[in-house]
Amino acid sequence: MNPLYLLGSFFLTGVTLYGLRPVAIRVGLVDIPGGRKTHITETPLVGGLGIFLGMLIMSILIPGALSQFGPFLSLSALVLFIGTVDDAKELTAAARMTGHTLVALVMAVVAGIQLQSLGDIFYTGPITLGILAIPFTVFATVGVINAINMSDGIDGLSGGLVIVALGFIAVLALAAGDFAKTSFITMMICSTLAFLTLNFRRPWHRKALVYLGDAGSTMLGFMLAWLLIDSTQGETALFSPVYALWFMAIPLFDTVTLLIKRPLAGISPFTPGTDHLHHHLLKRCLRVEWVVLLLTSSAIFLGIVGLLGIYFEASESFMFQLFLSLFVFYFLLSDKLKPANTAGSGNYSRSQP
Repeated sequence: MNPLYLLGSFFLTGVTLYGLRPVAIRVGLVDIPGGRKTHITETPLVGGLGIFLGMLIMSILIPGALSQFGPFLSLSALVLFIGTVDDAKELTAAARMTGHTLVALVMAVVAGIQLQSLGDIFYTGPITLGILAIPFTVFATVGVINAINMSDGIDGLSGGLVIVALGFIAVLALAAGDFAKTSFITMMICSTLAFLTLNFRRPWHRKALVYLGDAGSTMLGFMLAWLLIDSTQGETALFSPVYALWFMAIPLFDTVTLLIKRPLAGISPFTPGTDHLHHHLLKRCLRVEWVVLLLTSSAIFLGIVGLLGIYFEASESFMFQLFLSLFVFYFLLSDKLKPANTAGSGNYSRSQP
C-alpha cells in the first residue's frame, strides 16, 4: 500500500473535480435550485465522474491493478453512465431499476460475483442459495445501490457512509493478507475523501462545490455491493455475509424502513420525500454538519460491533438476530423521530442550512 498511490488518488480526483466543474456548468449537468430542492446555487453533478476518473487513472498507473479490477471498473462505468443520463434527463424509476438490474446480472453471470451463501443465520448451518444465487445477487446489488442513493440527501452523508463501509472491508482485507484488495479499497477511500473536501461543509465554506448526483451515489452503491459480495463468498471470504449488514447498517435501516412504510401509506417507495432519517434530524433543528457526523459516527459504532463479533467469533445466527432486533427497535423509533408538524410532507430538501 504505497502512500504515493494514495496521495496520487486523492490529488488526481481533486484536480479532476475542479476541471469538471466548469464543463458541467457549460453543458448544464447541474442541480438547479427550485421546487423541492432548496440549495442556493446551481451545483455541478460531477462528483461520481471525478471519483471514477481518479480511480481509473491510478489503476492504469499501478502495476496489475487494471488487470485485476478491470471488470469492476467497467461495470461501475456503466452504472455511472446510467446515473449521468438520469441526472441530465431524469429517467423514470422503472428505467433506472432496469438498468441497474441488467448491470447486476452481468456482474453475477459474466464476472462471477455471486451471493452463493447467506451463512449460518438461523442456527441450521450455512444456507446455500443454489439456483437462487443469481436472483439473490441481483436483488442485493440493486438494494445496496438504492440504499446509498437514498442516503444522498445532504452534503457529505452518502460519501461518508460509503467510506465507513469501505474502511471496515479494508481492515479485514489487510488482516487476511489480501494486500491487493486493501490497496485498491484504500485508493477508493482516498478518491471519495477528495470529493468530500469539495462537498462537505466547513465553517469557512458554507456550501458544496460539487454533488455526487445520482451518477455518483449509484456508482458508489454498486462498487460497495460488489466488494461486499466478493468479500463474503468462497474460500477466500474475508468475513461472513451477516457482517455486510453491520458495515452498512445505517443506510439499510433507513431504506428498508421506507420500503415498508411508504407503500403502507399509499406512496411509491421511490418517490422523493422528506421522510428519511437525515431529514427528520434536520427538522429537529440540527445543522447539516451535525447530522452527517451523527449518522457516520453511528455507522462506525455499528461497524465496530460487527468487528467485535468477528474478533470474538460470535455465532453468525446471534449476530443476525441482534441486527434484526436493532432494526425493529429503529423501525419502531422512526415515527418518534418524525416532527409532528411535518407528517405527510412530500417535499424534498437538499443542502438545507
